[in-house]
Amino acid sequence: NRVLLIDRVRQALNANIRSKCYGALLFIDLDNFKTLNDSLGHHMGDMLLKSAAQRISHCVRADDTVARFGGDEFVVLLANLGTQKAKAAALQAEAIGEQILAAFTAASRIEYPCTPSVGVTLFSPEDRNVDELLKRADLAMYDAKTAGRNGLRFFDPAMQTMITARAALESDLREDLKKGRLLLHYQPQVDHQGRLLGAEALARWPHAQKGMISPSEFIPVAESTGLILPLGALMLKTACHQLARWSTDPATERLTIAINVSALQMRQKTFVEEVRAIVEQTGANPHRLKIELTESTLVINVDDLIAKMDKLKTIGIGFSLDDFG
Repeated sequence: NRVLLIDRVRQALNANIRSKCYGALLFIDLDNFKTLNDSLGHHMGDMLLKSAAQRISHCVRADDTVARFGGDEFVVLLANLGTQKAKAAALQAEAIGEQILAAFTAASRIEYPCTPSVGVTLFSPEDRNVDELLKRADLAMYDAKTAGRNGLRFFDPAMQTMITARAALESDLREDLKKGRLLLHYQPQVDHQGRLLGAEALARWPHAQKGMISPSEFIPVAESTGLILPLGALMLKTACHQLARWSTDPATERLTIAINVSALQMRQKTFVEEVRAIVEQTGANPHRLKIELTESTLVINVDDLIAKMDKLKTIGIGFSLDDFG
C-alpha cells in the first residue's frame, strides 16, 4: 500500500503539471489505537483497522486513493480538485475530511471509542516532492492531535518553521548537555519569619547565541526526546556538589536543596542506585537533599514509586510535592 500510494502521488504530481489541477493528501491516524491493542488484543485491533479502512473508503470519490500507510495510519490521495483557486480545493478536501470524521462517530461492531485525527495538505502544479507532501500532511495530523484529537487541521507553513526551530533547539540542547553547559540557579526558601532554610534548584540554559533560554521552552523538548534523563542526572549532580560546598561553611552547612525530578526519571529501574551513587561521589549530605515530585508523578505506578521513595528515605533523602492541585 505504501509503495503504491507513493507511486500514485508521483503520477498525480506529474499529471497536475499538465492539467494545472490542485490536489490534496489527507494523513489519518487513529486515536488511542495502541490502548485498544494492549487492552483487548491484536485480533480486535485488526478488526478496527478493517472497519476504519471501509469507513474511509466510503467517504472518498471513485478515482481517489486510500492506503494504509503503516500501523494505524491511513493516507488519502485526492488527485483532482479542479483548476480553480486553492480555496475551492481546500473546501473540497475539508468536506471529505469532515465526512471521514463523521463516519467514525457512527455505530460500530467494536464497542470501543476510536476517533481519527486528520491532517490535510494541498498540492499545486508547482509541487514536485512526494516526501515533502507526506511530511506536511503528517505535521498537520499531529497538530490535530495536539488540538484535542478527533479533528481536522490543514498544514500551515508556520508549523514547519516551528518544527525546524524545535529540531535546532534539541540539537543544541544535546550538545550543551554533553559539555555540561547547563546551570542551576538557586531560589531561596524561607520560613514564616524570613529565615533562610535552603533553596530550590532551578535548571537554566545559557545558550551561546540566544542567551538565557527559558525552562518552559527547553524542558518540554527534553521530556519529549528523552534528554530529560541526562539533564536530570546533571542537575542532581550539580546540586549535590553545591551541598557539599555549603557543608564546609558554618553559615551554610544547614541549608537544604530541593530539586525537581521528572516522572520519566522516577520510572527508571536504576533511579535509586543512580541517586545513591551521585550522593556518595559528591560527598553531599543526603539529609540536606529534597526531591520534588509533581502531582502527576504520583498517579503512575504508585507501588513502584512508593518502593523507590522508601529506599531513598532510608539514606536520608526527603521529598516534597510540586505543582500541587
